[in-house]
Amino acid sequence: MKVIAIDGPAGSGKSTVARRLAERLGLEYLDTGAMYRGVTFAALRRGIDPADPEPVAQLAKSVELEVADDHVRVDDVDASIEIRGPEVSRAVSLVAANPGVRSEMVRRQREWAAERGGGVIEGRDIGSVVFPDAVLKVYLSARPEVRAERRAAEVTDLDYETVAADMARRDALDQGRETAPLLQAAGAIELDTSDMTIDEIVADLAGRLPEPDEVTEPAEDTERAEDTEPSEGSGPTGAHEARSDTVRAAPVDVHPPTAIERTSYAAVRGLFLGLAKLFFRLEIRGREHVPAHGPFVLAPVHRSNLDFILVATVRRPRMRYMGKASIWKSALLGRFVSMLGAFPVHRGTADRESLRTCMRVIENGEPLVMFPEGTRRSGPVVKDLFDGPAYVAARAGVPLVPVGIGGSDRAMPVGSKMVRPHKIVLVVGEPIVPEPGDGTGRVKRREVRQMTERLQVDLQALYDAARAAAE
Repeated sequence: MKVIAIDGPAGSGKSTVARRLAERLGLEYLDTGAMYRGVTFAALRRGIDPADPEPVAQLAKSVELEVADDHVRVDDVDASIEIRGPEVSRAVSLVAANPGVRSEMVRRQREWAAERGGGVIEGRDIGSVVFPDAVLKVYLSARPEVRAERRAAEVTDLDYETVAADMARRDALDQGRETAPLLQAAGAIELDTSDMTIDEIVADLAGRLPEPDEVTEPAEDTERAEDTEPSEGSGPTGAHEARSDTVRAAPVDVHPPTAIERTSYAAVRGLFLGLAKLFFRLEIRGREHVPAHGPFVLAPVHRSNLDFILVATVRRPRMRYMGKASIWKSALLGRFVSMLGAFPVHRGTADRESLRTCMRVIENGEPLVMFPEGTRRSGPVVKDLFDGPAYVAARAGVPLVPVGIGGSDRAMPVGSKMVRPHKIVLVVGEPIVPEPGDGTGRVKRREVRQMTERLQVDLQALYDAARAAAE
């Protein structure tokens, strides 16, 4: 998981820098401070004393928070302006110091990053507590008078002296609290932004990023120089989870389908296919590229929650899917997606087990669907693919089949719970066939890298064609 952690006090430039850096790197951005402000806003709105620890901690578990680039919604109320106001600013340190609140917010922050395969995340304990294994940890600072001037410019109804006093008080609270105090994380880069422009800061940080991690495989007793070995927490999507959360995942049952499972799957698929042709005017092109027999890895673009079931229409027999384990918290939903061939992957766990599950699916002779973008993306550009699909295909010696999906983001956009009628087109590309293996079970970095690069080029062309046809 590619997490860039940016910490620092108020007015140090965290939000602006993090947002611009995320744009430059093509990653998503999360302002964790807005989450604590959202809880504070909810407490004040409900008449809960921010200094009363138990009811505020309970509120943190139930409050609905939607923190996006352009807005913050709290319990379905747009609080983008209110959370930056003086009332919330004076109380937020009390809420942020509440251990129960911090535990819940850290859980949500880790879940947010896991769902997106990483991101640029800013706050006060991101590198020290939330993501201690971030690929880049940064601590931004600035002279007190510069920080106060910046914040005063943002809060137009308060004068410089009032803002400076509030910031000094909050600094003392944040640095002195027992739970996750504001401090520079071990291994973090400290950068004084007082006399730097945003462009200079972003360029400096982008230049400090390490080279992308190489693809991984299960541990062996020996290592070859040109082969790869896994780091702990490396999984089939290529994501790297924080080691502080790493535990051993229970093996997943991926037995070959029974007669009842095959019948149930065929019924659900047939029903959806019929409805999709009517409601979405579904069109599938390039179906001849899907292997008629045997296992393969299907690698679609991902722009909508509909994509999961849409790809089932490209072939009649069942395919298998990886799904985040939280889906199975709902018994009904869990049974439904299991019927469709999904199996749970415990994000943040020992991902070697997830990879072994993928290999068992292939060994059972079933195709495996892996979304190479890791999570839903937006926009017309396919980029930042994980190596997982290419690695599994190369190690198993099976074809990698790219699929472009056009129109699904219009039928069910990100964040929407409703579907609307819009034409959807799937375009299946020619399979990418891996080089013959050497019989050792090892995979060369060069081959996986080349397959991923080829996959990105093919997916972009297929996605462009699918989008054009769906208009």
